[in-house]
Amino acid sequence: MYFVAITLDPENDSVSKLNYLADAQGVSAPMFQFLTGDCVEVNHVLDKIGLERFRDENGVIQHTNLYLVIDRTGKVAYRFSLGELQEDWLVEALKLVCAEQEPAYAP
Repeated sequence: MYFVAITLDPENDSVSKLNYLADAQGVSAPMFQFLTGDCVEVNHVLDKIGLERFRDENGVIQHTNLYLVIDRTGKVAYRFSLGELQEDWLVEALKLVCAEQEPAYAP
């Protein structure tokens, strides 16, 4: 199982800044990755997955909480905006995806 967090601020989040954030949060590769990249490409990915975001009057990025659980074939199996109730659903979704068999072929 891997966890990936995509920056919402590719204009300002460098690899070194995200590495610092990962260290501060006590998470490390290879199981957890903070991703950044070209601003146009990152924003395209965020738009494609439907992550709503905007900068408020103080320049702080406001956004929806979005968690995607990707299955072994690379498809979105579950999509959550997390709250108290959804936390249990997320745990169950992770268990289900982890229990899946490895595909017999590469899609």
